[in-house]
Amino acid sequence: MATIAEALLTLAANRVVRSELPGIDMHVRNFMEAMGRADTLTQETLLVNLYARLHSAGSLYSSSERMLLSKRDGYSCHAGGLSPLLKAEPFITQGSVVADLGAGNGLQGLLFQCLSPHRKTLQVELSFEMIRTGQLFQEVLGISADRVEWIHDDIVSASVEAADIVYLYRPARSSPNGRELYKAIARKLASIQKPLMVFSVADCLGQFLDERFSLFFTDGHLTCFSKK
Repeated sequence: MATIAEALLTLAANRVVRSELPGIDMHVRNFMEAMGRADTLTQETLLVNLYARLHSAGSLYSSSERMLLSKRDGYSCHAGGLSPLLKAEPFITQGSVVADLGAGNGLQGLLFQCLSPHRKTLQVELSFEMIRTGQLFQEVLGISADRVEWIHDDIVSASVEAADIVYLYRPARSSPNGRELYKAIARKLASIQKPLMVFSVADCLGQFLDERFSLFFTDGHLTCFSKK
């Protein structure tokens, strides 16, 4: 948690980031004040508030992007939370390629790089504005360009064959259109011909994964699968 807090405070202290997120100073001030008290629950709550505010930066879509999002019956930008980061981090090695499907501004993937530096993070996102914001975050955090690839594309079309670990937070509703998206994601993951782990927040994907994927963890919020 200390690494996450340091990264979030680094972002929130940046002049450009602050200009794009009115009110971020209040979240920083509240968290820093709580750090002076022996109340870990309040500290964690306020850290999550800061994280959620940073995660919301850049949440805009062009008309064409919004049209495709609507076609997929997709959600816009939701923060996956800190617990999935902590659960996935031990499985990430220096040689890992981690793909975030529907990355938003990429904060989750960038925090993975801070927690466990690895070969490559693939940030797949439909919104160009969120990618722009994520690239700003990457620069502020000092994560080198070769360790993050920003893919401005639909999840269905994006190439993630290099991934060893896939992360996603329920990108679409459980409607007919959303189910078609999940089926397409499941087919994409099934085509990856090597061991693969899937960390799915608010899972709607598991029912569509083929029999080679086995469940190895769930807590009702995060559900994890592996394929050998």
